Amino acid sequence: MPQLDSLRTFAVLLVVIYHWFPTGEGFNRLPNGTIGVMVFFVISGFLITRILIENRNRIAAGQSTLTDTYRNFFVRRALRIFPLYYLAITFVRVFHPETSDIDDQPLYYYLYGYNILLSKTGNWADILSPFWTLGVEEQLYLVWPWLVLLTPRHLFRWVIVGMVVVGVLFRGYGYSQGNLDGVLTPASFDAFGLGALWAYVATSQPDALPSFLKRLSLAAALALPGFIALQLLPGDDLLVVLFQRLFISVLALFIIVRASMGINGLAGHVLNSKALQYVGRISYGIYVFHMLVPGFVTPVVMRVLNRVGINLTLGFWSHRIISLVMLLIVASLSWYLFEKPINELKRYFSYTKSVGKSVGQSVS
Repeated sequence: MPQLDSLRTFAVLLVVIYHWFPTGEGFNRLPNGTIGVMVFFVISGFLITRILIENRNRIAAGQSTLTDTYRNFFVRRALRIFPLYYLAITFVRVFHPETSDIDDQPLYYYLYGYNILLSKTGNWADILSPFWTLGVEEQLYLVWPWLVLLTPRHLFRWVIVGMVVVGVLFRGYGYSQGNLDGVLTPASFDAFGLGALWAYVATSQPDALPSFLKRLSLAAALALPGFIALQLLPGDDLLVVLFQRLFISVLALFIIVRASMGINGLAGHVLNSKALQYVGRISYGIYVFHMLVPGFVTPVVMRVLNRVGINLTLGFWSHRIISLVMLLIVASLSWYLFEKPINELKRYFSYTKSVGKSVGQSVS
């Protein structure tokens, strides 16, 4: 599903825009950060749940075991997420601890509980503040596989419905407690749940696909004006807190469903762009480094240029452009020299190899 990589590109660029440009001005009037993060969460909910449902079917067929499946799932996710995450937070702790709370509360960061700390402190000035989303995903990975693998098939749809409802209700609970940030894991359940819904329909209810697409189109047609209307309200309004993420997630799901099936026409041509797909493949590195590059890498590059006689004075836009170029370079180097080699270790934790071992077959 290469078009999903292009959607990742748009999602991560929205996050970059949100953090690099003044909030509430120009093209940052929209909640770009929230939009980008919800797109990531819906894609993640879809892909992860699809993998788990397929492996649940292998377990039911006697081709694998529950423990093998969970081990392989978790190790594969760890190989993808842990190395760069720990590299980045350790860099900040060692070289720039003054920019983060990591020196005072290291365990929250190293145990993937930073979103919990951020909920307590509300310190969005922490240069690692975007890492709250990585804590949310990792915490979900501890629990969600067991729900998918152990819930009886006829009840799983209600687990998904429950996820969506709990996400909205939990934000309402947070509102009642004066917490509007929504960085605790349950506050994003609806985004993950909607992604999981698409995985469930695609893998377990293919006959229901035409009906699902019609209902999704109707839901998106209602979510769009709902989202637009919410932009007229203050950000701390109860309706915004409850429903903005939900509406964004429904609209994201509408696009993700079609991209996973393959969009044609002009939009499909754009999403099939090799350049966009490449940026989507390195989007994790872009996300991890997008706060570090402008503050640390770009100034170093400028000092080096000045020492070799290239004297540049950066304005607002030139700083952002050079930072974007440096961000793409750093993320590319990270992918090819660090992430990809580690990611290739996943071959030792293949789901299909697990199947072979479970049924006593030789695996080449």
